[in-house]
Amino acid sequence: MLTEAELARIAAEEHYRQTIRKSLEAEAAAAAAPAAPQPPAEHQGLGHKLFEFLNSSVGMWLLSSVVLTGGAAVIQQIQHDHEARQQNRQTLSTHRFEIHHRLDNMTFLLRRAKTVGDAKAALDGIFKSTIPLSPELQNRSLGSLYMGLMPLLAGTDKEKASEAFKLVKQLEEAELVFQSEPDNQPLDQSQRNRLTKLVHTIQGLHFTAIE
Repeated sequence: MLTEAELARIAAEEHYRQTIRKSLEAEAAAAAAPAAPQPPAEHQGLGHKLFEFLNSSVGMWLLSSVVLTGGAAVIQQIQHDHEARQQNRQTLSTHRFEIHHRLDNMTFLLRRAKTVGDAKAALDGIFKSTIPLSPELQNRSLGSLYMGLMPLLAGTDKEKASEAFKLVKQLEEAELVFQSEPDNQPLDQSQRNRLTKLVHTIQGLHFTAIE
């Protein structure tokens, strides 16, 4: 017969074997089971990659270079446009003043003209300034002054300048007729009235265009 000590030892061994067997069966079952699916990797689009690049040191340097270069170009263009507008305003003012001066002088001389020679002297303002005001415009004709003025005008002002230019051409034709006549020939009143009317009409167009 087995003693109690031997029975206890056998029972302990049997319990140990059962524990080992269950542990091995559990490991085998776990190994045979399919692996759990892994979550898909997060897809990183172009925008995300671009954002990461711009946040890098190289990206920040590139971005700052582009901003500085573009900003300098914009400032340079603004400055250029401002200078061009200033130049246009100066040219416009100079041309208008020169035209105004010549028309006033022609009116003054025609009012006192007695002979064809006097009328010729009055009409010299068509081709040059008898009293220099702007050296660069002194030897330019009245017609060329209006031609230079028109690109700087718009709307009704440009239309008035164009109409004045046509009347200046009529003055040039009248002056050409006088060239064949002697200077001491008395000036016909109808001729003086016609010339004076032309100049006054040009003045009216000029003054309304510069208001």
